[in-house]
Amino acid sequence: MNFWFGFDRLFFFFARLFLKWCTRVTRLHEDDDSTQLDPRRPIIYVLREASLADLAVLDRETRQLGLPSPLEKCALPDRQLRRSFFYIYKRKPLVGRERIAGNSRRLQDVVASLAAHPDQDVQLVPVALFWGRRPEKENSLWRIMFSDNWSAPGVIKKFFIILTQGRQLFIRVSPPMSLRQLVDESSSPERATRKAQRILRVHFRRQREAVIGPDLSHRRTLVNTLVDSAPVREAIARCAAEHGDSYEKHEQNARRYAMEIAADYSHTVIRFLELLLDWVWNRLYSGLRVYNMQKLQDIAENHEIVYAPCHRSHADYLLLSFLLYRNGLVPPHIAAGINLNLPVVGTILRRGGAFFMRRSFKDNPLYATVFNEYIHVMLTRGYPVEYFVEGGRSRSGRMLSPRPGMLKMTVESFVRDSHKPIALVPVYIGYEKLIEGQTYIGELHGKKKQKESVFGLLKSLSILRSRFGQVHVNFGDPLLLKPFLDDAAPLWRDTDLSQPLPATMKQAITTLGLDVVTRINAAAVANPINLLGLALLATRKHTMDEAQLRRQLELYITLLQQAPYSDGSALASNDAAAIIEYGLDNDFLHRIEHPMGNLLQVDNITALQMAYVRNNSLHLFVLPGLLCALVKDARSIHESHFHRLVELLYPFFQSEYFLPWNSPQALRDATDATLAVLIKQGLIVKDEQFLRGATLHSMESDLLDHLGQTVSQALERYYLTIRLLVQHGVGALSAEDLEELAQQTAQRLSLLYEFNSPEFFDRVVLRTFIQQLQRSGMISVDDDQRLGFDDRLLALDDEARRILSPSLRQAIVRLTQRTQ
Repeated sequence: MNFWFGFDRLFFFFARLFLKWCTRVTRLHEDDDSTQLDPRRPIIYVLREASLADLAVLDRETRQLGLPSPLEKCALPDRQLRRSFFYIYKRKPLVGRERIAGNSRRLQDVVASLAAHPDQDVQLVPVALFWGRRPEKENSLWRIMFSDNWSAPGVIKKFFIILTQGRQLFIRVSPPMSLRQLVDESSSPERATRKAQRILRVHFRRQREAVIGPDLSHRRTLVNTLVDSAPVREAIARCAAEHGDSYEKHEQNARRYAMEIAADYSHTVIRFLELLLDWVWNRLYSGLRVYNMQKLQDIAENHEIVYAPCHRSHADYLLLSFLLYRNGLVPPHIAAGINLNLPVVGTILRRGGAFFMRRSFKDNPLYATVFNEYIHVMLTRGYPVEYFVEGGRSRSGRMLSPRPGMLKMTVESFVRDSHKPIALVPVYIGYEKLIEGQTYIGELHGKKKQKESVFGLLKSLSILRSRFGQVHVNFGDPLLLKPFLDDAAPLWRDTDLSQPLPATMKQAITTLGLDVVTRINAAAVANPINLLGLALLATRKHTMDEAQLRRQLELYITLLQQAPYSDGSALASNDAAAIIEYGLDNDFLHRIEHPMGNLLQVDNITALQMAYVRNNSLHLFVLPGLLCALVKDARSIHESHFHRLVELLYPFFQSEYFLPWNSPQALRDATDATLAVLIKQGLIVKDEQFLRGATLHSMESDLLDHLGQTVSQALERYYLTIRLLVQHGVGALSAEDLEELAQQTAQRLSLLYEFNSPEFFDRVVLRTFIQQLQRSGMISVDDDQRLGFDDRLLALDDEARRILSPSLRQAIVRLTQRTQ
């Protein structure tokens, strides 16, 4: 016995030396407090597979963390265990690659001891190891020989896994599970043992799905599954009947559609892309900053994840997949436009998890059915999915209105099969300089959008010689689909998907889209270039006194800290001087030396690009800006009237910027909190029941005016659009006519007054405002699609007019008169 015990110790000594040489361990949930271990209670580690290599790695890691080793004895009140671990599964001996559930004698002994001693407890600590994190794929010889996947490897295969995948070894030590509680809840030790094993099997399966993804089938097998599904078979039969063709012909079409759509996930490509993108990001960016990753890792263990990021750049989906992979989560399957399915590039993207979709399904019901079924298979099999609810990239930098297509498919899939909960995770991606910045500026000024091509991609490689600052990625509060539907459409389980969706479900999907984009905005990160742009672009020549700029930045920081936009928003830097130095060091602005005080300036080209970046987080300051705009120029206003004006104008800002306050009380609370900060900073003075702006020509007055500029262009757009409608009169314009006139007039006003902000005349923004006027009932549409209005619109016209400066107000009146 002593001989074997000594041999064990010698074996693990050499095993630790070998593993130290050929492995590099990345700990997930590395926080010292994350395991929540109680040193007074015995610890039993639980491993998923019977593996000496896994055990040796755990032994080494526990020693480094200062935790008891799994190879040490475990003392119980009435017995002593030789080791402090057990396995859940073991491989069948001699033949086969199957694994079987282990019936651990050690677990049985622990349960029996606790049953005999009710005052004792033991901590079960699940430990998961992932060698290379490779999902299984049956057609890859490399994968079969050297990858760690869902099947149990033999001794030889495990040896090669260690050699080839040891540098990609992830370990996750989960919080402890009290075995005492299970024993107390069970009628016998045998039932407690079975329950503990069942809970641990589910725990390991969920963790494995979250980290390496579910089992992947060969792409052709997946295609066969799609074509053989009941909805697709019914759609094929309908198409054959409608066209008078054979079933086989349309079945072949469905198979072709499925092959066109389906991803062909390959870990080899994922690993290649990780190495390539690591090099690319280091060339392009000075850093990738991630916020609230722990929140995502926690929700991923028990939910099917649908990532819903904002869409600013083609880099979005590459960045997100890269960061997820680097943080121990499986990269998602990504919905990509068919325009990206270019030669070579499309193949790489498909193997990296992209699945392709056409721009429109309306005229092809068979394609629509195949695509819907593909989404359903992805979600029900546990694949993480990513899509952009905005539909396309934002050309202005602001959040676009959500499109319901992918959300509708997600909801319909969940109605069909809701056994696994779905969490939509909003993701904010904020850049300091955009790769496509010049392209977007051209498109907003009327330049035709260029189609994606291999030549265009090769031409764009020149960007690798440029630098684009940092990227900030923040994971917002997950939206759990089941509670949402229970609240928005309580009868969702009774929905008949063979019939058109009822109005309640359509409305729920619309609300879901608005909720998602609102949560994305709520996760905004105020980075240095956002804040510099917000301040400097509010000046006509994009130039400010350095001391005044520092004070302006300090005001922004104070507002974000003392009256935060949301719990999920973030501030990248809270040092105004450091923000200015960052802008200078990265050539976003330059300093002009002057005897009366240094000036800081942004050149015109950089200003256009900074306007886009500013717009990424402009919504954070819309409410403070509105409050300042109402009292600027030392205007005095009764507090009750002040709040009425906020409530009157807020719905238009909310629809344009997707602001989070959805009830009068929530808006009032946010207004009061922001107002308190502005009063404390001296920008607004409260005198009994009256509010007024700071005294003219003071520093506080300048700060007030700058902050009011945040919403000034929106107010100008609103006034301009309303003026056009009022001057043309009832029944003179359609919504399309008004949108066209407003866009042309706003563009002319921008050129005349050097706004240097292409989003000022963005048609999408103007359309959103007109739609909100219709929703509010201030304008109506007659049978000929002509617009009418009532006295409420005239009152809004009057209030907007009084907020604007007299010179700009007159300019708008002159321009709108010319359109008649």
